[in-house]
Amino acid sequence: MEGSLTATVHTGDGESELPRRLTDVLGHKAGRVIFNGFPTGVAVAWAMNHGGPYPASTAEAHTSVGITAIRRFLRPVCFQDSPDALLPAELRDDNPGGIPQRVDGRLIAPA
Repeated sequence: MEGSLTATVHTGDGESELPRRLTDVLGHKAGRVIFNGFPTGVAVAWAMNHGGPYPASTAEAHTSVGITAIRRFLRPVCFQDSPDALLPAELRDDNPGGIPQRVDGRLIAPA
């Protein structure tokens, strides 16, 4: 499977092993992993960026979507509506690594 803007995982109650394995793979293949939903094309979110239509596509130093779009050499991945157990440890609500996180654009400092 080649890279993609979005990937979707539909899960049922109690499913964990297959969605976990898919999430691990899709996080390396897509810029936005959506759980139990459908992509709308582009989301204006902290982890989203794209070149966009002219003139944005001809200005390689900038992008037309996303709050951190100026950071051109990052590879952010957005896990949309993911169950907490399927997220990488650094992104889970319990924040085991104690790293600063952004939730809905707000900076959350570790306790």
